[in-house]
Amino acid sequence: MRRHTAWILTLAITLCTFGTLAADEVAVAPVAPAPVSQQPVINPDTQIFKRTVCVDGRIEDGEWDVFYSFSSEGWQVTTYADWDWKNLYVGARSNKPFDLLCTLDANDDGWFHGDENYEFKITRSADGNLVTAVSRYESRNVKTPTPTPVSESEASLVEVKGGQSAEQYEIEMRVPFVLIRNFKPSSGTKVGLQINVKASPEDTAWVPTNLLGDVAHCVLVAKKFASLKPLELGFDLKDSSVAHGEALVGRFHMTNAGTETLDVRSFVIAGEGKAGAYLSSERIRLEGLPPKKHFAHNTSTIIPSEMPVGSWALGAEVRSEDARLGGALVSFDVVEPFELELKLPATEVPADTAGVTIQVAIKNNTRRSARGKVKIILPVGWEIVKNADVREFIVNPRGSTSFATFKAKPPIGELGQVPVRAEVTIGGQTRTVQGSFNVVAR
Repeated sequence: MRRHTAWILTLAITLCTFGTLAADEVAVAPVAPAPVSQQPVINPDTQIFKRTVCVDGRIEDGEWDVFYSFSSEGWQVTTYADWDWKNLYVGARSNKPFDLLCTLDANDDGWFHGDENYEFKITRSADGNLVTAVSRYESRNVKTPTPTPVSESEASLVEVKGGQSAEQYEIEMRVPFVLIRNFKPSSGTKVGLQINVKASPEDTAWVPTNLLGDVAHCVLVAKKFASLKPLELGFDLKDSSVAHGEALVGRFHMTNAGTETLDVRSFVIAGEGKAGAYLSSERIRLEGLPPKKHFAHNTSTIIPSEMPVGSWALGAEVRSEDARLGGALVSFDVVEPFELELKLPATEVPADTAGVTIQVAIKNNTRRSARGKVKIILPVGWEIVKNADVREFIVNPRGSTSFATFKAKPPIGELGQVPVRAEVTIGGQTRTVQGSFNVVAR
């Protein structure tokens, strides 16, 4: 398993550089690096893959997907971009200290059009610390593009971490999509994105561009494929969201669309990147793929409870006797089996109120219905109507939500914060959710 997973760790980079090279196309040799002052030609990978990244200032192997990289006059830089349902992730690594400038046209409808154009500038202060400035470009009633700093609370939503290790300087950034007005990400969503870097604070030239709003036209994707034609690949999952303890079930398939047998000798399926530490892997051997032949293989692996919640990747790599023929990546979400939410009064509660309604919402993310009970715990003196401090519930499978509702009366004269705890038991396991509300004199 360890050996197979190691092969898959290289797959993300392969997909960025391997491309889909048709039989009649010619591979062009890399151009010699140009000086940074000449603005090297950079072609980013415009397919932004769905993957959750840990923003801790350390760019680890198998954690990110490459956006672009270049080497020029001793300066080596790699930039990264990923996304999940909640965030856009941007990173960069350099062998020299650097500044980072990220511009985002969230609707990919032209720079300085609407109110979803953002600039994220990360610069180094005199003491070496990172300084982050977040600005929005608002075109309404404005003729000239001028960055307007977002509010302090909005800026605090953006998480930036920097680090240095083994003569490498690294910056990671997480931009929550809630910052961008009326934006909802999904696979297939188009965005405009550019990641610029510069090595000298005094240098005014950003790489790859100084032109404001010169973004790459990107698409958010949950699948990536790369293969030498006439090999065609596909990878489908039974469910794109899987709870701890359940099986991630998929079907990998390939087709020889040509007229001659392809030298397909094996393929490996495993968790790609950091997912390889949690998922089982398998290698299947073949004796070639005849012309017009379609081959499919079912795969299944259990999601362990220690695998963190978030978006991960399952990969497949196809090999001939001595070379890669293609690869596939498919993203999936790891979720908790059940999500709990304690619903309390949103406003202050008058002390003479007749009663308070408390609800516990139980969302089922598993493939089976579930039965359980909820116990509500309030401070001494609070009276739960009919002494019904325990409620049983049944919740249907996959995304269904059940509610346990309680009514409670406050003790006379008690004011202030009221802590509430709910213990939810399902299948012999108990989880706790808690909160509070405020009681005031009328």
